[in-house]
Amino acid sequence: MKRKRYGFIILLWILLCLPRDGAAGLIEQLTIETRAASLGNAVTADPEGPFSVHYNPAGLDRVSGTTFQMGLFYVPVLNVKGHFTQGVDPSTGKPWAPFGGWFNNGIDPEAGHDSSTIPSMELPFLGHPRMGIAVPNLGFAYHDKDSPFAFGFALYVPFGVGMEHPDNDDPLRFLGQRESIVRLTLGPGISYRVTKSLSIGASFGLGVSYFAIEQQMRAPNEMVALTGALGEATRGLEIPILSELTLPAPWFGGGLTPYESIGNLKVFAEDNMNTSYNIGLLWEPFSWVSFGGAYQSETDADLKGKYTLDYSQRMQNTVNWLGSSPLTIIVASMLGLPISCPPELNGNMSINLVFPARAQFGIKLQPHRRIKFLVDAGWTQWSAWKSIEIVFDRDIELLRLARLLGYTGGSRTLRLENHFKDVWDFHYGLELRLLDPVTLRLGYEFRPTSVSDSYYGPLPMGDMVFYSAGIGIEQKHPDRKFKGVFGFLGQLLKPDRLDLSFTYMTSDSKVRFNQSKNFNSTNFTDIIYSPFAGLEYENKITAYIFSFAQIFYF
Repeated sequence: MKRKRYGFIILLWILLCLPRDGAAGLIEQLTIETRAASLGNAVTADPEGPFSVHYNPAGLDRVSGTTFQMGLFYVPVLNVKGHFTQGVDPSTGKPWAPFGGWFNNGIDPEAGHDSSTIPSMELPFLGHPRMGIAVPNLGFAYHDKDSPFAFGFALYVPFGVGMEHPDNDDPLRFLGQRESIVRLTLGPGISYRVTKSLSIGASFGLGVSYFAIEQQMRAPNEMVALTGALGEATRGLEIPILSELTLPAPWFGGGLTPYESIGNLKVFAEDNMNTSYNIGLLWEPFSWVSFGGAYQSETDADLKGKYTLDYSQRMQNTVNWLGSSPLTIIVASMLGLPISCPPELNGNMSINLVFPARAQFGIKLQPHRRIKFLVDAGWTQWSAWKSIEIVFDRDIELLRLARLLGYTGGSRTLRLENHFKDVWDFHYGLELRLLDPVTLRLGYEFRPTSVSDSYYGPLPMGDMVFYSAGIGIEQKHPDRKFKGVFGFLGQLLKPDRLDLSFTYMTSDSKVRFNQSKNFNSTNFTDIIYSPFAGLEYENKITAYIFSFAQIFYF
């Protein structure tokens, strides 16, 4: 009977640890460790346990004996709620529309519509469930009291974001119906006690990374609208023989319209081995104060995968028209334009993602044995990720057409400039030991956005504010004795400490008329990629993050 119970426990934990609902939250350092999350990640000067390998590897020196920790983060709500409005051109005082408002009376059909998301993460074989994001973590640390060395490892997610627009008519389907980026890291670490009050440490990260996006594409662009206007104006314009030899009617096969989908792109890529390292220092000159510093290296992930590109019928008609007469074939050849367009493309692609370097410095003040004040300052080098470049294995008809409008990325590379900014963020934590077995934790964190106003788009996030709270409950079991695997599993029913936390995140942002080259530029050369030219946009982001952890001392 006991073996059946243990078998059920094993199965339950395996199911929880499988990242079936995703593997990350909101970009960086949010779903790593429960205690740190409840303190606003202000733990560089007060790291604890196995997850010191991330926050400050020197903190492994504070472990006594053997510590085992396992936990789970759950993100049931990640809602980017936005609203689009028709923009007014300040030079004319009138609503802007491509080609003088030829289509839809100059009103973008997405104007006045709302947008909303749910958390979602796409992973191999698992797809993208819509039940929120679940993130397991696991850690182990060991320190012999007579040794200056301590060791540990942790399995966690240092970077990630994942969201989906479940409504098929959501305006942001043109920027990403579904999108996710994640890095999962296994980090072994070591610390060394230099003096009684000074420790140093380092860890090495072995990571896997995933990138997925699915989006429709459109181009509310002056030149794109011109092809549609000429296509409408020349319907029925048929001059026998001459038209077939020169410009068959309707021109451009009917042309493209600025507000309809040109096609749908799906991409999934992975890198199953990338590396990073962390180094840290911890100085505790007195019992009531400590200082900590940590550096987390940049990670270059070279992801490879598959893509599917479905072209709309209008896109096919337009490109095929370029190959429909001797004159159009000659002109297309001179300009490097495609002359045929299949309904669907499938192939291989690659993308390089840069998970930026971080540095964090902190101080802990403990005026009373039951009270801790924690303050951290962190720096992230987001400027290292200069652009998003998806490289395809063949020439892409859409990109060949875009070259005619000034796109310089080439016919096989879809490139978006990021122009991210390096940012400093600040973290504050308060830990109150209300009773010997009960600890209350509160945290606050402010993260300025790394997104430049003029390149807002692929990551539609403004400044973020985090409020967190948590509780730790201790019930130590000093007489841990077990034999074999089942004995160990039996001990997992009796944790020495249970940590719980909740984090609330909020963010607001607004995009003014013609502000961003990656979102709503009215410049016709910004065809890759400005799907909301002429519109204004504002959003509010809300996220709820729950977490629990079980800690065991052996």
